[in-house]
Amino acid sequence: MVNTLKFTKDGSLLYKRTKGEKVIYAIVFALFALYTVIMVFPFVWLFISSFKSSYNYFEDVEQFKIMALPTKWIFKNYASAFVKLEHDGTNLLGMGFNSIWYTTVVVVEGVFFSACTGYSLSKYKFKCKNLIYTVAVVSMTIPVVGTLPASFRLSAALKIYDTPLQPIVTCAGGFGFNFLIMYAFFKNMPWSYVEAVFMDGGNDFIAFFKVMLPMAVGPIVTLSIIAAISCWNDYTSIILFMPSYPTIASGLYYVQLNMFDKFPTIYYAALFISMVPVIVVFAIFSEQIMKNMSVGGLKG
Repeated sequence: MVNTLKFTKDGSLLYKRTKGEKVIYAIVFALFALYTVIMVFPFVWLFISSFKSSYNYFEDVEQFKIMALPTKWIFKNYASAFVKLEHDGTNLLGMGFNSIWYTTVVVVEGVFFSACTGYSLSKYKFKCKNLIYTVAVVSMTIPVVGTLPASFRLSAALKIYDTPLQPIVTCAGGFGFNFLIMYAFFKNMPWSYVEAVFMDGGNDFIAFFKVMLPMAVGPIVTLSIIAAISCWNDYTSIILFMPSYPTIASGLYYVQLNMFDKFPTIYYAALFISMVPVIVVFAIFSEQIMKNMSVGGLKG
């Protein structure tokens, strides 16, 4: 059957679908609707469970009434999360502070130094340039289990293990995923911008910080947001390299192991609190993220 096209009064083009296409669209819509329900269900369940008493929660679990509303809404669970939940002497408020400074250090250093290395390798010619780029790419293919022992030995040798210097030193490498994105961005930037700076009496420092870096604000902001969300939820790095500075992610992991049976609903309240910053950041900057995304990569 031949598809038919028609114009509306305002000149816009409408596509009239065939019966077969309508069936396909209905199936696709049903699949996406089911996927949405599956993704949203855990958050709804978590929110409902966070207002239950411990007795009410275990009773509903035993009776397979996981989505049953609380018999009595315990709002103080959220306040109790800051008082009763702790790990190694650090409560939820302290975990939040650790998460904030750790995320800030990792994001600022990681994105900035990646921009520096990406710009240097993409715009300047020097010996071993291709070798450095190859090593940077190949190192990303090595599994974490292959680099973990070396990372431990390096941290011990530098005497930064389990100290605030750990993220400051390790995030200053300037490579990884952020490097590849910034390298591709600067690679496509015309060198004529830098030449204009030289003609006006500027140097390489001015060309990078005054011209090229401001032009890369789009991908830098997008990478920073993605890195911040990832870092906020990262608990393995803290457990392995900074156990004395529990963040919300690593701290709640220990709480689950040691205190869940005693305070299950308060633990769920803490989980919901930990989600709020990520949801807020994504809600505010989601348009910025999508605007700088193109098929298969980022654009400025």
